[in-house]
Amino acid sequence: MARQIKQKQEYLGKLLKLIPSEIIAVYVAVQGLIPGEKWGLTIVTLVLLILTPLYLRFVQKVDRPAQIVISALSFIVWVYCLGGPFVLFGIHHAKIASVILLIWTTFIPQFFNFEPKES
Repeated sequence: MARQIKQKQEYLGKLLKLIPSEIIAVYVAVQGLIPGEKWGLTIVTLVLLILTPLYLRFVQKVDRPAQIVISALSFIVWVYCLGGPFVLFGIHHAKIASVILLIWTTFIPQFFNFEPKES
């Protein structure tokens, strides 16, 4: 499935294309390998955050900057919800994380529309 969002895309299709699931899967796997390691997990999170736009642009061929930015923000929201370095630094609150994730996944795809790209 191509990640480029079309103007007439349905909610679920937009939601799936705004979540960098491959990057989140890598994060979850790495988090399982280095649990409790504050700086290691922080570095991995930052590296994956930097790689997210590159992956979307060059592998998934996403060319809309807004979609790339929102997908990178989605990665941060998911990492916060999963805990990660936020737990290790004492700034994770599970209930707040759940609310943020619910709001993010419910409303962002609703407002994410594009005009057709002119050729």
